[in-house]
Amino acid sequence: MTKPRWYSQPFPPAGSISAEGIKRTLGKPPLPWPAILVRESAQNSWDARLGDRPVEFTLDLGIVSPQHASSWTELLSEGAPHSDKFPLRRTLRGREGHSPLIRTLTISDRGTKGLGGPTRADTARGDEPRDWVSFVLNVGDPPDTKNGGGTYGYGKGILYQMSRAGTIIVQTRTRTSEGFRNRLIGICLGESVELPFTDGCMRPHTGRHWWGSVESSHVEPLTGQDAVSVASALGLRSFGDDETGTDVVVVDPEFGQYSDEQTAEYLADSTAWNLWPIMLQDRGDERLVAEVRLRGVDVPVPVPEKSRGLKTFVAAYRRLNAGTDVRTLACGNPKKNLGQLALERQLIPTFEPPAAAQDLGITSAPHHVCLLRSPELVVSYHAGPEPISTNLAYAGVFRAFDDMDRVYAAAEPPTHDAWVFAQLDGHERTFVRTTFVRLKERLAEFARPAEIRTENLRAPLGAASNFLGSLVAAAGGTGAAPALLPAQAPGGEPTDEPIIGSRGAASEAGEPTSSAPAGVRTRGRAALRLEGEPYFDDVDSELLLLQGFSVIGTGPLSARGTADIVMADGTREQEPPESAERPRVVGWRNGGATTDGDLLTLADATPGTRVTLMIRAVVDTVTQVGVVVLGGEGGSDGK
Repeated sequence: MTKPRWYSQPFPPAGSISAEGIKRTLGKPPLPWPAILVRESAQNSWDARLGDRPVEFTLDLGIVSPQHASSWTELLSEGAPHSDKFPLRRTLRGREGHSPLIRTLTISDRGTKGLGGPTRADTARGDEPRDWVSFVLNVGDPPDTKNGGGTYGYGKGILYQMSRAGTIIVQTRTRTSEGFRNRLIGICLGESVELPFTDGCMRPHTGRHWWGSVESSHVEPLTGQDAVSVASALGLRSFGDDETGTDVVVVDPEFGQYSDEQTAEYLADSTAWNLWPIMLQDRGDERLVAEVRLRGVDVPVPVPEKSRGLKTFVAAYRRLNAGTDVRTLACGNPKKNLGQLALERQLIPTFEPPAAAQDLGITSAPHHVCLLRSPELVVSYHAGPEPISTNLAYAGVFRAFDDMDRVYAAAEPPTHDAWVFAQLDGHERTFVRTTFVRLKERLAEFARPAEIRTENLRAPLGAASNFLGSLVAAAGGTGAAPALLPAQAPGGEPTDEPIIGSRGAASEAGEPTSSAPAGVRTRGRAALRLEGEPYFDDVDSELLLLQGFSVIGTGPLSARGTADIVMADGTREQEPPESAERPRVVGWRNGGATTDGDLLTLADATPGTRVTLMIRAVVDTVTQVGVVVLGGEGGSDGK
């Protein structure tokens, strides 16, 4: 077996970039290092996807086990420079008489092509990919993936920035015409330093070091069974029989003041908020499946389609893909179509964004547009006007046209987290600047609350689907507090006919009006009586309109909940436009049990039993809530 050892790069006569220079290429970005690590690592994995299966992207925080610790010390100390400017030495030293406690952060992908191509930077390009050279050896290589996320090749600097040891270990597996190929190498970025050279004289070195099979003036990776054996000795993850991909082990990761537990949670949230467009289930095999682990225990990664705040962006993204209410943003001079924008408005429960979202600028209910280009990785979230309530969110997705991808990519800093038109010239500068002008115009129009007039309504209103101030429910701009009142049979007398119950709305001053009796019951059957005011509440991360009822009488009870939009003349909307949303009864809650659908059936109701009708309301509309007590258990409502 080839025994790996360290090789330190001397400065060549023509000069070279130093380790300090590489670490400075990222500058001082506004995002925390863990967020940049997620973005840059996932971008590399996504650009390397095979496309015939989902990309498995894993972030695993762990500790080198005692049975592998001695191998780390022995193998990674071989040939290491005797200098404090080689930071790995401190990590491997440990306490006297004890094996070192080595923490790791392993970034893995599967369903990707791995790092293939030549292992020397001086090999002619030809048609062979140069993934290995670009990631392991060179700095600032141009991308070789069409419409890929990377533009500078500097993002890998974050891996060394986050390592106290300045060290990563890379193992990869690729498929070649001759079968599968395994490679393993270590890389350390320390500080430029003078070290003894082969002739015994002191010479300046770049501070870049590689660990592998050392040749005269460079390092080759361990390959084949040598790579597999050393990876096993270090306790690295193995590859399945037909798997390809890459593992990058960040040695002794640095998370500042945060514990590993806090960091793992942050990484999970950051993964969702930065990668959600490529994580959606309905993408099939063309998606990324993300996992975060802490010492072997899974840390839940939010599901974008179900996560508060994010699912509003998901709805806008799906609207964009479906071509529903999509706007093309264009520049007028020179004439150029820039991209497409879709917007979505939703009611959401009170929302406290996680730290990872706040670092991206989302500090309250979303009122942002997610900026995307062809790789569909989040660039940034562009803020629009604040919504009128913390419970009303709107979100948008702007996706640049493919023929504009190069322009927007050129506007990105090395961390790919903004479009900075000031760093462009000519028409390209105009196009990117105009993008933000058009976004501002459209968001000002969209965020303006719809006007719902109440003075001409002849019938009582139901709950309106927005919020004003602290009122529980308001119309989009002029609505009033809701009040659901029970209906009555003609003359206020009990009847055997089905009873439709509804609740009236508020006066202009916001005080509920009431003229109906407290409850209505049909002869010989149990019925329902209104309890309290309707209110909005968080149900399974969704904001629903709820109305409580209590049972009066005994015996079987069957009732159907209804929800309709009220027109300006007070009538119910009979034939809404085909694409229009409608309020919908989600179900009933009876104690701790929930029943889906609009039908409530109690075989033997008892007086005082509390039930709650749950409705999904529609933004910027007035909803009339009704209850139909049916003629018998499971019988027709008589409409």
